[in-house]
Amino acid sequence: METSSAPVNFELTPYKDTPKKKLPTTGLRGDVGHFGPVTVERCPLYRPLEKGMDTVRLSGPAFPETTLRGKRRSGQPSLFKAELTVDGGRAELTFNARALRKEDRALHIAYEGREYVYSTEGLGRAKVLEREGVRVRMEPGQFDPSAGGARRSGTATGPVDAVDLAIAILLEEVDTDVLTLTGAALSSPFALMQRFSDGAE
Repeated sequence: METSSAPVNFELTPYKDTPKKKLPTTGLRGDVGHFGPVTVERCPLYRPLEKGMDTVRLSGPAFPETTLRGKRRSGQPSLFKAELTVDGGRAELTFNARALRKEDRALHIAYEGREYVYSTEGLGRAKVLEREGVRVRMEPGQFDPSAGGARRSGTATGPVDAVDLAIAILLEEVDTDVLTLTGAALSSPFALMQRFSDGAE
């Protein structure tokens, strides 16, 4: 798989598609340096048949198809009951929403021998995906009213490849607020409701 040792800087733009005979989609798209175009898409509508779950999908000619399915929260899939799939392979996700220290609340992702740590600097602030020698930092940019979302600026350093970038970019369209202390506090009533609904299923 192609890697890049030089820093990769890129910007992603929010978009909305509302075709007449298909479900609407929203998400991010842009060019990621020499890795080329990438699109992240999800359906903004609540769909009762999905039983409270939501899916976001990343695709691009140089990228592995990457999806995350999780409990819908704030109109996006969240990390609750989340399943991350990269190129057909399942990644293992663990995090501790009750931890008090930021580093203890980070999301840990294990995929094909790689160990990632994904952390956020706070609600609405930069997010960082790291593994040994590789770092991908995503920062929120200017809000685009027409698309209802903010631009994202990305910087990748180290021998980064398409898998690293795919995971970091996909997570921009996932509700990861639970990884912050404020978000964890706000989501605790939600988590309690989920526990009740899980018991009722």
